[in-house]
Parts: sequence; structure tokens; C-alpha cells
Amino acid sequence: MSDPWLSIIGMGEDGPAGLPDASRRALAKAELVFGAPRHLALADAGARGRPWPVPFDLAPLLALRGQRVAALVSGDPFWCGAGGTIAAVLNRDEWRAYPAPGVISLAAARLGWRLEDCVTLGLHAAPFARLRPHLARGCRIIATLRDGDAPRALADWLAA
Repeated sequence: MSDPWLSIIGMGEDGPAGLPDASRRALAKAELVFGAPRHLALADAGARGRPWPVPFDLAPLLALRGQRVAALVSGDPFWCGAGGTIAAVLNRDEWRAYPAPGVISLAAARLGWRLEDCVTLGLHAAPFARLRPHLARGCRIIATLRDGDAPRALADWLAA
């Protein structure tokens, strides 16, 4: 594989300290770093940092084609993450992925739930209404949310 312009880097809550060497090298080489505000802060991206637009839009990232860019995402970039969205619009030789354990598998491990018995949803960029078809007694749901305020908003939505 050639040297792609984009590195899609999965990061855990421990930030760069928990990244494998290859991921850390890719992050260090990046001229610009896209990510959620908390990822940019964890990575100490400083002036290189660019927050993902809300609603999510790849146009600012794609405009940097040819520059050395890192995209920070939570855990596994291809499980309820931006990796699949990014890869769908780029040629395979334009990007390299550096996955980390994903939040979905980490949550299942903490709860002791088998992933194959769970409904998993990415609600960080989708309406809570995506939950509706799955709300049933005994259904185990693991869902990603946008930020620290989202659990309260989800609880309010469920109680309404």
C-alpha cells in the first residue's frame, strides 16, 4: 500500500497513551487532525485540531485531500463509527485505518453481555427514534451517544 494522505485512528478514553505505536506515529505525522472535541483535547491537537461538523459532514475533510490528515474516532472506526462513511467515498489507497477496541465491545465486556445477543446502534449522529423498533422487555441494547449530555436527553425521551 502507498502512503495514504488520511489516517483513520480509533482512540479509547485513555487517549494517545493507549494507542499502539503505529497509531501514535500516524497522529504525530498529521498536519491536521479531525475529531470530536473530546478526542482533540485528549490528543492535545491544539492548532492542528478541527472538530467534526454537526451534523456530520465529510466535505471539510475531503477538501484536505493530499495533505497529511488524521481522523480521530472512537475505538473501532468501522463499528458505529465514521470509518465506513469515510471509506465509502475514498479510494482504498487514500486511507489507512488504525482500529482500537470499540466502545460497543467494551460496554458488552463490562456488562457481561454477549454481543451476538445485543442490538447495537449508533445514536451519536441519529435520532433516538431509531431505538423504537427495538424497545421490548428483555431486549439488550448498546447504543453510542454524542456526548455527556446525551444520556439525560435519552432518559427524558424514553420517559416521555
